[in-house]
Amino acid sequence: MLAATFKEFTRTTPRETWYSFALSLRPRLTRVVADFNGKGGQGKTSITTHLGGLFAEGQVQQDLPGRVLVVDMDPQGNTKLDLGFGSHELFDNGASLVEAILSGDASKLKIITDVRPQLDVIPGGKALETIGAKMVGEQMSRGRAAWLGLAVVLADLSDRYDWILIDCPPTFPDPQELALIAARWVLVPVSFDEGSIQGLEGVSDKFIATEDLNPDLELLGAVLFGFEHKFYTDRKSKEKRPVGMWVETRAEIEALLQKSGADAPLFNAVIRDARPVAKACRARGQLAFELAQVTDAPKWWEIASGKKKGRALPTSRAELVGEDYEDLAVEVMQRIVSIEQEDAA
Repeated sequence: MLAATFKEFTRTTPRETWYSFALSLRPRLTRVVADFNGKGGQGKTSITTHLGGLFAEGQVQQDLPGRVLVVDMDPQGNTKLDLGFGSHELFDNGASLVEAILSGDASKLKIITDVRPQLDVIPGGKALETIGAKMVGEQMSRGRAAWLGLAVVLADLSDRYDWILIDCPPTFPDPQELALIAARWVLVPVSFDEGSIQGLEGVSDKFIATEDLNPDLELLGAVLFGFEHKFYTDRKSKEKRPVGMWVETRAEIEALLQKSGADAPLFNAVIRDARPVAKACRARGQLAFELAQVTDAPKWWEIASGKKKGRALPTSRAELVGEDYEDLAVEVMQRIVSIEQEDAA
């Protein structure tokens, strides 16, 4: 069992021993994607939960047996809002996740199963605020190998899941490092402000910091989040082309990726700015494409006529947002599968 080997490491364990163990985990973690940006408010949680929901829906529609797992490594624990499981009896604010990471023992996890068909969640929350202090003690006893805890846990679970998606916190470095050591891919959401772009630049520092335990970590790509979809239509040719902030930011990010030498794209999908949709989604514990199909909410004309009370939901806008996430899910999955096929050949 992986946990038993993990527990045997001490500060005096030779580097080649724990490094060899770290490499042995990598074949089990080929479809682990971490959503990461060192700045808050970039859409990491929303992208993680929507990709999780869409990947799981794809598994169901294709009648595939594998499941999808979302791992919430953020002390804010907002996956519970997006997926609506905050009142579940197994929701523990990440306490079992911390225990499992420290021991490398996946059996200690409280996994909330079927939050959607074939979609499971390991909840995060306030308990993850303590992991930094606890990792100090673990590193004193196990040395650098202590940071393999999450990778060991997810490797043990990998035979149950086709896809594992990790929601990384923006400001807690220890959960970040644990997540990136476990991940194969990093997906970076970027918004229009300069701090977000600096967050993308800072990702390379994290790659360097984790390379000794995860040499396979690669940038999967970047995605624009929270932009208005503005277009200009030429009167004569009727040609429609994008204009505005998202065009300027795309050019800036593409130049940054090219300068860094990263062999990774800025995905074509752009998650549009739709704060009323995001607010309604979290209030109801639904994803955008689910909100678009809601039929139990009052319509605006029913409220205006006094027939019903409440607030009309932005279902038509939610349909557009849902389509943005669907486009992103297709691009992300196709890129990973394509690379897997190239490696196999």
